Order: sequence, then structure tokens, then C-alpha cells
Amino acid sequence: MLMKTEAAEAFRVEKLTVDYGGNHGPLQDFSLSIRQGEVTCLLGRSGCGKTTLLKSLGGFVVGRDTGGVLFEGRYLNGPTPDIVMIFQENNLFPWLTVRGNVEFGLKFKPRSQRRGDVVDEMLRIVGLSDAASRYPHELSGGMRQRTAIARALVSDPHVLLLDEPFSALDISLRRRMHALVLELWEKTSMTMVMVTHSIEEALQVGHRVVVLGNRPAKVLIDANTRAPAMKDRYSPEFLALQQRIESVIY
Repeated sequence: MLMKTEAAEAFRVEKLTVDYGGNHGPLQDFSLSIRQGEVTCLLGRSGCGKTTLLKSLGGFVVGRDTGGVLFEGRYLNGPTPDIVMIFQENNLFPWLTVRGNVEFGLKFKPRSQRRGDVVDEMLRIVGLSDAASRYPHELSGGMRQRTAIARALVSDPHVLLLDEPFSALDISLRRRMHALVLELWEKTSMTMVMVTHSIEEALQVGHRVVVLGNRPAKVLIDANTRAPAMKDRYSPEFLALQQRIESVIY
């Protein structure tokens, strides 16, 4: 796994414009730097450009001629195996078992680098070893998302992008998934960028929370949320930042 390098950039978004053929696109001349080895959460109203920005970081959306996205110092012109994205819909293959779905994550690695023990270790990390032979329709929502995370991580990417991955889960399960994300980060120091509509989720999971204003997107708040007090949703610091974010979103 890519180890964390203090202050190094994973992404630099430089004057990026994405307009989908119109004159009022979600991203106009937008710039942002995202550091390696951090969990960055993107917040904002629906339609403000969060998902467009996330897809741009993944190379799935390419801006107009001016500006662009640099990944580890090079401009992104399309998707790369070093960046993996998890969507709200987990997109598991229903005809494959949990193990088969996770093994699919190795499809684009050279055959010489595919090892069965990597799959076993990833299933163990996400707590699915006992469910390896089950099919997606036999799994709970949380188990399906853990399978999707395992499939993404088994290929050893540099970056994990998450587009509202837990929005369909109940609050108890969401909080367990938050703990899983933080546990995975502790083990890998991987760069993660997550889009969410939940302020609590962003503050609980993120090391940094970026709040975007309505289109064209602009950064309204850029907060460091690493402090232990920011992980206690009853602390004065947590509540103060939550209220500040609510004041610009709602």
C-alpha cells in the first residue's frame, strides 16, 4: 500500500471547468489541492458539483481544454488502476460469490501479481471470511458494501474514492462502516476522498472537510478535523463546526 507522505499532494485540481456542454456547469475554473494519506470529505448541497469533482479525480470526467487534474504530478486523461471508486450502488456481480467479487478486483493486475492469499487477507480485514462463499443476494447492505470495499482495495490502489457509499444504510450500520473506513486507513494510510450529504459522517470520518457552494462550485469551508475532539459528536468543537457548516449549506 502507498504509505503516507506528509504534505505531499495526491491531487492538484487546476482551474478545472466541467460544463457538460452548457454554460452553467458545476465546475468553472475550480482549483483544489488534496494531500496524500488523508481522508478528505466533500460536503455541499445537491447539484453543487461534489460528484462531478469526485469523478474528475477518478479520470471519469475530463474538463475542457483549460485546466485539469494532476494526480501524483501528472495530468489525468482517463481512469487509472491506481485510483478506484466506490459508488452508492455497490455494483457487485450477482452471479459471483463474495470471494469471486473480491477476486475480480485483481483482474487488471498482471497475472504474476495475483495471489490468492491477498484475497483471503482482504476478506479477513473487512470481516467477511465466513461469508466468502455467499452470493450478494444473501448479504446484508453492510456486508455488500464491505465486499465492494474489499474488491476495491485488493488491487492495491493509491487512492480510494467513495461516492456516498453508506447513504442507503441505517444510522447504526453507517457508524460501523465509518469505523471500518478509519480502521482501513490506519492499516494503509491510503488517500481517500468521500462525497457525503451527512455532516456527522464527514466530521467523524474525515481528516479534512471541504464544503462546496452551489454551482459553479467554490470552497466555502476548508476545515482540519483530525483533532480527537472532532471525532466526539457531543464535543463543543464538533457541535460548533457542525453548526457552521449547516449555516452555509441549509
